[in-house]
Amino acid sequence: MGKVILILGAGFGGLSAANLLRKALPPEHKVIVIDKKNYFMMGLVNLWILDGTRSLQDSQVPLNKLNDKGIKFLNDEILKIDVNQKTVTTRDHNEIAYDYLIISLGAEYSVDKINQLMENRKDVGFNLYEAEASIKLRQELLTLTKGRVAICITDVPYKCPPAPYEASLIIDDILLMNGTRPSIDIDVYSPTPIALPVAGPKISKDIVNLLNTYNINFHPLHKLKKVLEERKMEFENGNVIDFDKLVFIPPHRVPSVVMKSPGLIKEGQNWIHVDKFTLKTNHENVYGLGDVTEIKVNENISLPKAGIFAEAEAKIVSLQIINEILNTREEQTSKFDGRGFCFMQTGHNKAGYIDADFYNESGPLTKLEPPSEESYRKKIEFEQERMNEWFR
Repeated sequence: MGKVILILGAGFGGLSAANLLRKALPPEHKVIVIDKKNYFMMGLVNLWILDGTRSLQDSQVPLNKLNDKGIKFLNDEILKIDVNQKTVTTRDHNEIAYDYLIISLGAEYSVDKINQLMENRKDVGFNLYEAEASIKLRQELLTLTKGRVAICITDVPYKCPPAPYEASLIIDDILLMNGTRPSIDIDVYSPTPIALPVAGPKISKDIVNLLNTYNINFHPLHKLKKVLEERKMEFENGNVIDFDKLVFIPPHRVPSVVMKSPGLIKEGQNWIHVDKFTLKTNHENVYGLGDVTEIKVNENISLPKAGIFAEAEAKIVSLQIINEILNTREEQTSKFDGRGFCFMQTGHNKAGYIDADFYNESGPLTKLEPPSEESYRKKIEFEQERMNEWFR
């Protein structure tokens, strides 16, 4: 009798797992993906929308294309995950029973916290992680003639750690081409003592030096308290600053359905706990991938919330499920190795390359290669290759 592998979330981890499982398993085994969105678009595309090289319409791929590959896609909202009964309840399809469950729901934006921070100015600010906001931000930047653009990281952790710094450099590029950069300041505010704690002090210093090269100011230890009237921000350290345009990275949290489903979040934790090598949870045949999880590398550092790690984790999880279903367990030797990379876009059609080994025995190792046009091309290829693999 065929097995049912249920995948919650059609992001990097979910799409990668679905394709790997479908290719390897006979058709009697069902691979089902559930997502409340009916399209997929990589988060990195938001930056291309911001810099004007990509449109929203050209970047969204309908998720129902998965059906053509033998992967059943359900465009539905997940209401409950019951790991004891091995069922998932959705709004339109009621209870769905599973044999294997992969939770890859990513992170949600904490709307309550955003509203609290902006209680006096709900109409101010652009969420860097929303494509529609990137469209509006670009329009606003092109009409801005003087003042300050403030980029504010409201809390940690957040997905794609280099994104705020990429945005600052792209904004610099936009303003330069618009001829208004000399009369506009760009400032980045972070609640952390260094730019990228997950990458370590060396890369953090390299990033700040890069920002300084383009006259972009970095302000560490600035945790946003609230947005005031008259286009002002107040920080917990007492500083109050003026801005003309506010770009914010919203607080992130585990999806509410995960929090409400008994047994998935341990007391005292904020994310799903998984084995760092197998991605198994404490529940039978239940795995967690990507941003919905927290994997502690040491006392101070957790694995970054980035799609490349979710994709690598999906390969390990898929292999375990395939080997178990096909009864080839003796071949299972692979473990997630904590390795990953990302491209840090710097404007001017260039990108830096960050390589990381978070499970290194001597402690996390990270390396930043200087910005180049070649890395920028590889970033474009990175998206194209995965879209082809997952949808064609």
